[in-house]
Amino acid sequence: MSGEDEPQAQLPQLVEPTAEQLAQRAKRADKATRGGLAGILGLEALVVLLVPRALAPTEGLGTTASVLIFTLAGLLIVTAGMQRRSWGIAAGSALQLCFIATGFLIVSLFLIGAIFLAIWLRLLTLRQELVGTPDGWRMLAG
Repeated sequence: MSGEDEPQAQLPQLVEPTAEQLAQRAKRADKATRGGLAGILGLEALVVLLVPRALAPTEGLGTTASVLIFTLAGLLIVTAGMQRRSWGIAAGSALQLCFIATGFLIVSLFLIGAIFLAIWLRLLTLRQELVGTPDGWRMLAG
């Protein structure tokens, strides 16, 4: 028996995705990365509420610092819910700077803010790679 008698296995041919399929993939990737960004903002809201209280158990935060922290936490939560809007990423990017500024109230929040900023920028970079959004500073505005 020769190899000619055996049926040859058909290899699947690679088919290039259509423009419509590529647009659907980009839309799903955009939705997924915006969900990740919303998750980061939600975690930041928890951190901004919990870390200062854990670090300042005896002397307290004071009225001004408490109002600022509660306001920032509220803004982070609202902005997390608004990530599907066109301006959501720009608002979230602005709040990253506000989160880092809480380091002036409690110094350790500078480090935590820098970590969250790095995660935020990585997600925006991933979004740029998957969806094809603008890069550079324009990446921060969605």
